[in-house]
Parts: sequence; C-alpha cells; structure tokens
Amino acid sequence: MKTHRTELWALLFVFAFFPAVTQAQNVFRVYGGLAPTTYKISFDQNAPNFGGGLNYSNKTAKSSYTAANIGLTWASPKGIYVDFAASQSLSATHDLWNSVPNTSPQDFSHDTYTLTGGYSHAFAQGVSVSGFGGFISSNTVLNAPNPPFGFSKDKFDSQGIFVGAGAGVPALRGQFSGSIAIAGMKGKWKDDSGFNNTADTTFGFSLGGAYTYPITPALGVTADLRYQQYKYNFGVVTTAAYAVTEKIASLGVRLGYRF
Repeated sequence: MKTHRTELWALLFVFAFFPAVTQAQNVFRVYGGLAPTTYKISFDQNAPNFGGGLNYSNKTAKSSYTAANIGLTWASPKGIYVDFAASQSLSATHDLWNSVPNTSPQDFSHDTYTLTGGYSHAFAQGVSVSGFGGFISSNTVLNAPNPPFGFSKDKFDSQGIFVGAGAGVPALRGQFSGSIAIAGMKGKWKDDSGFNNTADTTFGFSLGGAYTYPITPALGVTADLRYQQYKYNFGVVTTAAYAVTEKIASLGVRLGYRF
C-alpha cells in the first residue's frame, strides 16, 4: 500500500521545546505532558456487514481520552537534531458497539511512536525554519463484545517514512511554531480471529500549532493544538471496496527541560 499522509507530530515537539535548535550547544531536552483528545473512526456505506449486530456500514466510533506524551531531543551546535516522541492514550472506551443489546462501551487505546532527524536554522530576528524526516508508527485498538461476536478486538496499524518542514516565530515573550509533512505509509485492519485487510491507498492531513513560554532558560511550557484526518481505502471484502476515515483532535500542555 502507498500512503500520502500529512503528519506534524514529530516537529511540533522539536519546535515547541527547542525553538532555536541551532543556538543549542550539544544539549538534550526531555519533555512530557497531557493532551485531552477526541478520536473518531468512520466506516462508509460499503464497509463490511457480516450480519446481525456485526455491521460496520455507515458507523462511527468515538473515543474521548487523555493522551500522555513524552519525548527526548538531542541537538548539535550546527543545528542537527534527533527527536524521539511517544504518545499513549490513558484509560478510554469507545462507542462503536453501543447499539448491540446489553453491551457497554468497550475499551479503546491509541498510541504513536515517532523518530525524527532534521536540520534547523535560526535567523537573527529569532525566526527558525527546519527540514526533517523520520519514521512513525501508530496503533489503534477497539475492543468488541465477545460474545456475541467471535472476536474481541479490532486493530488498525500504520507505519512509514515521512519528510517535511516547519517554522517558529517569536511573539508574546515566547514562540509560536508549526510544521507539516508528507509520508509514505503502510496500513492494515485486522481482528484477533483471523480477519486481515490491507489498505490499497491512504490519504490524510494534519494541521496544528504550538506556543512555548520560557519559564527559565532551561525550563519551558508549551500548549499545542492539532487536528489530523486520514482516509484508508480498502479493497473488496464482501461486496465492494470501502473507505475508513480517522479524525483526531487534541489540545495539550507539556513541560520541557534542557540540560
């Protein structure tokens, strides 16, 4: 499967906690925080209908949760940096199977891991720009009632390589930043009873921005807003090809410390 996916996850961390990477002198930065998040996954009218309550056609699953975000960045004096970021949903449920009799909301999880390498350049007025690339892996699990179904969870996985660019602008005693990227990805939908389908194509985009305020020269606090949307185009399973769309929106706060 080939994917054209816009992903700003990695560099928002770098700009949010390293607003002028080229001014750093072989330093590390660790960061962590929480982000209230809304996740939706929608199936179109051609999605599989296996009969009875096991019907995905025209359904949408929603989950609202808090994500825990952590990461580590290394930056050289020449503006080269490497960043590792991880995000994991905390305790959460989804409502895909609420229409099934005697079924309560089922458990849900979503996690993302990103490894980024790039180059950042800071101009005299404090504006910074960057080019970057890396690897991203995401996993989403939606539990299902078993019985009556013959499986207990659906899992959506995607992995791939991305490239992109970003920028930071000083303002209000801090810095605003943002980034955008395009990736070649692989995606798959499977359950724990043998169902397995790989998407033929996937297209998506992400939009977001961050504001960082330096509490001290080493400690900073960042607020960021992100919106992501991805559309997976799957081949024939029952009668026709179908599409699945993910939408993820989050507003988070995190602390970063440089040493």
